[in-house]
Amino acid sequence: MIRSVFLIVSLLVFCSSDCLASGFDEPTLIPYGTVWPEKPETEEDVQTEVTDDMAERSRRWLIDHLDNLSGGIDSFFVDRFFNDDVTDVQGHGSHAKFSFFTRRELGDPVDYKFGVSLNIELPHTNDRLNLLLESEDEDVRESQVLESPDNVTYSSALRFIIQQTERWSSSVDAGIRWGIPPDPFVRFRAKRPVYFDYWNFTFRQELNYYTSDGYGSVTDLTFDRPIDTQRLFRYEMESEYLLNNDYFTLMYGAGLYHEINPIYAYAILAKATGDTEFGATFDAYEFGVRLRRRIYHDWMFAELHPQYIWTRENDWEPTPVLMLRLQAEFRRQ
Repeated sequence: MIRSVFLIVSLLVFCSSDCLASGFDEPTLIPYGTVWPEKPETEEDVQTEVTDDMAERSRRWLIDHLDNLSGGIDSFFVDRFFNDDVTDVQGHGSHAKFSFFTRRELGDPVDYKFGVSLNIELPHTNDRLNLLLESEDEDVRESQVLESPDNVTYSSALRFIIQQTERWSSSVDAGIRWGIPPDPFVRFRAKRPVYFDYWNFTFRQELNYYTSDGYGSVTDLTFDRPIDTQRLFRYEMESEYLLNNDYFTLMYGAGLYHEINPIYAYAILAKATGDTEFGATFDAYEFGVRLRRRIYHDWMFAELHPQYIWTRENDWEPTPVLMLRLQAEFRRQ
């Protein structure tokens, strides 16, 4: 009996000393001395260092994004899809547009017009020389269908591209406007795009000399604002000056362009025109809608263009106008 009591007391003393030595650690199921591996750093914990190269790539992405949406040098949506003149496009391969349209103004007979615009890159010239052919006389139309192609005034020119970069594009054209008598001309064109936030600002300047008209200049400012991936707002201003006339002709316009899908697109347009001959005045206003559709593959288009026109000559009475257009485009990159 005494021996049993002695063993129990000895066991209690041993356990108490062991607990004091361990500092009364809380009981745990994890074996003593277990070493856990360190937690690896995740992507969320790592802060990406912004470098100059990353900033440059971001800038390039923004430029390309705005360029694709708002036109740049050759936007399909606005400048290519709605513009008839391809001679202002540089460095994008040979391409051509042929158009035939009818126009009916209330109270007048139907008239017709044929248009052509070609820009051919000459081979073995490092994309420096282009051959241009375009129809002019935008306001001249014929009352007979078969007479329209014969009575169009054409001009041809050889273009030398001075510079074609992201920031600047410039060229010199030398050619002849065919008529009786022929009208030789030379012109210099320059274009400078500027990107500011979500706005794309484009400045165009032309200096020209025509034998019949003398020296002149054309200044064009375009402001594009993408609304989303399919809609774009454009505001543009243009002034033309002829030294012999000694006054400016002015144009202000705005439009909302919407590409519904690769087949359908429309534009809501407003425009005001005037001059500074007797002070800055406007003598015509236009408002209309252009509905455009691909009708055959990717090179044939049809367009319906209803609009209203107000002119000083008609005492600002609204005149409805309806235009139908058929256009073919050929392009080789």
